[in-house]
Amino acid sequence: MKINKLIALLGLLLIPAMASAQWAHDTTFVPMGDDLFLEVHGVAVDGEGKIWIQPFSATETIVTNRDLGDDGVPDTLSTRVVYVYNADGTPASFSPLKVITYADDTPADTLGRVWTGDSYVGYSGRGIEADYNGDIIISQFNRLYKVNHVTGQGIAKADVPDVCAITEASTDAANNIYVGAVCAADTPIWKYDSNLENPEQVITLGSSFSRDLQVSADGNTIWWAGYTLGAVLKYTRPDEFSGFDATPDTVLRGMKSESFDIHPVTGYLWAGSGSLNDVPNAPYQPQTWYAFDPADIGTDNEAPLDSIRWAAGADVAAGFDNARPRGLDFSADGKTAYVGAFSAAETTVDLQKFTTDQVFISNEEENISGIPAGYSLEQNYPNPFNPSTNIQFTINEPGAVTLKVYDMTGREVASILDGRMNAGEHTVRFDASALSSGVYIYVMQSNGVRLTNKMTLIK
Repeated sequence: MKINKLIALLGLLLIPAMASAQWAHDTTFVPMGDDLFLEVHGVAVDGEGKIWIQPFSATETIVTNRDLGDDGVPDTLSTRVVYVYNADGTPASFSPLKVITYADDTPADTLGRVWTGDSYVGYSGRGIEADYNGDIIISQFNRLYKVNHVTGQGIAKADVPDVCAITEASTDAANNIYVGAVCAADTPIWKYDSNLENPEQVITLGSSFSRDLQVSADGNTIWWAGYTLGAVLKYTRPDEFSGFDATPDTVLRGMKSESFDIHPVTGYLWAGSGSLNDVPNAPYQPQTWYAFDPADIGTDNEAPLDSIRWAAGADVAAGFDNARPRGLDFSADGKTAYVGAFSAAETTVDLQKFTTDQVFISNEEENISGIPAGYSLEQNYPNPFNPSTNIQFTINEPGAVTLKVYDMTGREVASILDGRMNAGEHTVRFDASALSSGVYIYVMQSNGVRLTNKMTLIK
């Protein structure tokens, strides 16, 4: 059975509530058990389900093989590291990752300290990302590392030119690696191959600050999180043989995003909304990650489909604190999310875990075994509409059917159908004369199956 591209859910209603009603904060995951991660800049889940956490500042010490003080004692330095945890919260065997070694004769790197020939320079953590093989791409000031997720051993590295400091990197399905500059004023987005070689400039950015970018699996769309713009820039190209449009689309207006991720099952783009330091415009709330169907971004149907909200540690303002959302990644099944924040001194554990019972189905699948054959909820027609539209659905056995409409806060605004129906295809007409213009979610439930879709009313 063909399913429309909007996510289908079994047993749970997916609504774009401002609070994360569908996601529960799991307080059992307490890495280190202290306030070590108050400056998280990156979170990644690797190919084995381990969680990689990157603080911005130095959190550990390391003994070097140099003695700059000539006192007969090797130098002991503070250093940046990456922490790696198993799904149960226990440290991985190579955590914390202080030194990156290589299988060949490439010199080992102290992750957060670089020897320039006469002094040590601290390299701050700038973001981490898992590629499509589950290996980890680490952004450390202006250097990229690719690390084997099983061993913690380095695979490759590259120094990124023409940047003040780099953003978190992103990869496409071919594991090409993309990275930009935090202070992006006439600076490029660089593309490297999977071995961090053959760099090329794919886009020249205008003036904005950014912490992250995200690339689609096919490599033909780049979302730039220019949080100082109060929006997201969307660069596109028709195919891999063409260049990106020089002028991007400005989308997700009102968001001041500093972190992105793509859900591994639905393919939805999750974007952080902003913080009390960069407050987003209504209806978005600070310290919240929102999910969007990429096909709807930049259209009249652009609306959040799900959300996760940071568990604030202090009631600074309406349940918010000073944390700035900087990291997000999901488990392979998409049902566990890990979020991290910068400047999160009010919370005791600044790497937070959220779980959901939602059943996610890939947008790309045509035949879905998880939905019983003979159940469907089609796109309403016409859409957009004013004031009436038709909704078609199919059930494969007789039973009670409800068809309800919700607004973007999750409030039920209409009950179209509530009664027993015969098996087969049905069409009902919905009159929205009493509603205001906007995007609405309609939900059909029958025999334990729930399906959802969106519609747009324009008056």
